[in-house]
Amino acid sequence: MEYKLGNRLSELRRRKGLSLSRLARLAGVSKSTLWEIENDKISPSINTLWAIANALGVPFGELVTYDIVVKDEGVEVRLIERVENKEVYLMKLRSNAIKRSEPHRNSPMEVVQVIKGVMIVGSRDKLSLVGEGDFAKFYGGREHLYMAVGDDAEAIVTLIYGSKDELPTIEYKNTRKVSIPRYRDLIYDENVENKFLKMLIDAVNNLQTVEGLEESLTADVLNAEILTLRGKLTIPKAIKEGVRKFSQNALLRRSSFERNIDPLKYLLYEPLHPGYAEQAVYVAYELEKRGIRDVVSLGCGPAYHERMLTEILDLGITCVETSNLFKAISTFPTLNELPEKTDAIISFGSSHHIDNFLELTSSRLSRGGVLIVADEFIDDFASERARKLNVVKHHLVYLLDIPLETFREELLSAYNAAVEGKLRVALNILSKVYVDISEGTKDENRVDEEKAFLNFYHLELTSLLLGVIEERKTSVAKFISEAAERGLRLESHYKIYSTGEGKLGGGTHVLVFRRV
Repeated sequence: MEYKLGNRLSELRRRKGLSLSRLARLAGVSKSTLWEIENDKISPSINTLWAIANALGVPFGELVTYDIVVKDEGVEVRLIERVENKEVYLMKLRSNAIKRSEPHRNSPMEVVQVIKGVMIVGSRDKLSLVGEGDFAKFYGGREHLYMAVGDDAEAIVTLIYGSKDELPTIEYKNTRKVSIPRYRDLIYDENVENKFLKMLIDAVNNLQTVEGLEESLTADVLNAEILTLRGKLTIPKAIKEGVRKFSQNALLRRSSFERNIDPLKYLLYEPLHPGYAEQAVYVAYELEKRGIRDVVSLGCGPAYHERMLTEILDLGITCVETSNLFKAISTFPTLNELPEKTDAIISFGSSHHIDNFLELTSSRLSRGGVLIVADEFIDDFASERARKLNVVKHHLVYLLDIPLETFREELLSAYNAAVEGKLRVALNILSKVYVDISEGTKDENRVDEEKAFLNFYHLELTSLLLGVIEERKTSVAKFISEAAERGLRLESHYKIYSTGEGKLGGGTHVLVFRRV
């Protein structure tokens, strides 16, 4: 710790006429611990300081004064103002840090204004998702928490003492089964000569496993998904090998590839995403049909899809990747920028992560060049509220298709709340689930099925919660329209996994454009 609070504590204790032993009993800490705090021998946690302030019968800000900064397990708190019954703090949370607080005395109402990043805040039965520039309030006289979602987050926290708990809790449960029309485009082409590709197309069309290809990454991931969707949780061998190889890698734990994504979880568990291997099959088919043998892949990440493509086709791939982490583990040549006059660009899952994606790709593509995008899109929308509801429903369909009973009732309830237009209710439920999963999978990477899928759930819920705050995912209709404005003519369109109704509804799509 970089602060001294011993003199202040000793002064307040004596002012209240309390012995060291008496205050220790009231605060629920040992006498020796209290002595060490007063003599600046140890660094107490924020919860311990709250317990001491409560035992002294003083506001937190009377104990932790302006010149004291409290740091505790990814949390930093500094008092910036104290006037009458109000205290104002600056709180900083490291990425995915969770700060739990016991009920505070003096009945404070807490008002949290997020000034950086995204937070989940509130009491257990009324959590709020708060983005930069927004605020939430809750009663601090009950157990409550703060959590950074994705990247680091900061907030101004105002405690107004002497308030009443007048904020209603949110209770909602609706486990009605999700029913979505499953539109899916298949590949019917008798002229495919590549035997492995033809085998994969048949497997995808009929949702049947591929036999006799134990060493194939594509078959490994595809088979695991098909078995999972049939009701048997299955994780690919690639994930088991990845957990053994990378879970203790110190570089991965210190690295980041995108400000809101846990790189280790993404590397290990992203292939559990429904529809993951199918994307490579459809892209390989389009490349084979067009005779394309050299491509630039934009935003390769861990390059699972690129490795699948080179299994299927005799293909040269150059990756454009800005992450030092994924560059270090890549088996492909990598570039920092997309080259000018590129003849063929492919992109798996990066069209909504890269700023000005269509402007960038259309400007770097040669005239007559081909752009293939495999990515997720949500149902079309006419308002910001509709967009947010569609983001919630889209991500939850992927999770509800996985036969995992853990949190199933909560996810069903959140989906049905979104269907009914109850965005706040859905986000309250999902925030609680997200906190529970975050704590249950923290620093734990195991190869058993339930833990692996819960780690994937954490990835998908991170995308969901941040997707509600940030306007990144769009509908396929809007994306195609914007592409046309930039001189990209749509030549092929496949919907390969459905989260919404009809061909233009939400789900995983593969789009093939040619620059005119």
